[in-house]
Amino acid sequence: MRRLAGLAVMGALLASGAARAQDDNINLYRYVLDVDVPESPALVALEQAPLRVLLGAAPKPVMATVLASAAPGALSPGLSLDIAPYFLFGGGIRSLSSYRSNSVAGRLMRVLTKTTVSAALIPDTTDGGPWRVGFGLRTTFHDPHDPVLNSALPERVAEELERHGVPRPADSDEDVSGRGVDLSALFDEAGRAMRSRSGDIQVSAGWGVSARTEGGVFTGEGLRDTRHTFWMTGQAALGRRFDVLATVQGLDVFDSGRALLAGVGVQRKTSVADFRAELTYDGTDERLHPGAAIDVKLPGCTSAIASLATAPGTSEDDPVLRGQLQLRWYFARCR
Repeated sequence: MRRLAGLAVMGALLASGAARAQDDNINLYRYVLDVDVPESPALVALEQAPLRVLLGAAPKPVMATVLASAAPGALSPGLSLDIAPYFLFGGGIRSLSSYRSNSVAGRLMRVLTKTTVSAALIPDTTDGGPWRVGFGLRTTFHDPHDPVLNSALPERVAEELERHGVPRPADSDEDVSGRGVDLSALFDEAGRAMRSRSGDIQVSAGWGVSARTEGGVFTGEGLRDTRHTFWMTGQAALGRRFDVLATVQGLDVFDSGRALLAGVGVQRKTSVADFRAELTYDGTDERLHPGAAIDVKLPGCTSAIASLATAPGTSEDDPVLRGQLQLRWYFARCR
């Protein structure tokens, strides 16, 4: 009897622990804020990002981009798709306490959730080939602006739903809107709180490879002029509306033409658009290159980016002026 009583007590403790763990579960993708959408790594590899000083913010789980780039004598469209494998395979359900843990496992899992892969395709207008393709990988390994990690947003959303008598959302629910409760004020407040973390630095890194195609796009023997690019970038908030950016890129690192690019930039944020300016040093032509961009927020988790920057010309030519327009859709909690 004593043994049976002990087993019953142990079973009750395990059951209550499992219940607490389940109550602690959240879906991370309910809390993706509509701020700071970073560049597609595949477009960085193709040198088709709007600017070359890159954002250090965490990526969105999914992003699709269409673009048009203009340079002297050439107009080129393109497209890219970015996705977080963790999102793709349904990994958003996590224990809140484990996600916030500063153990090695907790930190690595946060990095995993903020890792994306991407692919991009643009016509080759310069060398007679049919296409230029790019593949990329990007991760954010330090993100003090994470609202799940550094704010009470998940708890406050749960409390607000409970206060209005709304049943607890299923763990698989990635959207808690449309339940008769206005949660926009909570998300706006969390966004302001994360943006107000002055001095905190978001740090990201990436790798990308670009190539020209010959014959089949996805066959190894059909690729030439392969170029590998590695980069690291940081974004420091100096207030809710102002960021300082710094980027270092290794260009074509596995070839004799390898070069280093380094640059700094600033970002001024407003409620309707973000303005960025940069100055980079490109070891390809050993010159300084300025650039500027405006990112206008549109309804439905979309934005339009217009950019203008100089870039190295061919051989010993003077720098060329390049303009670009991008239209992006991304997964986030948008108005």
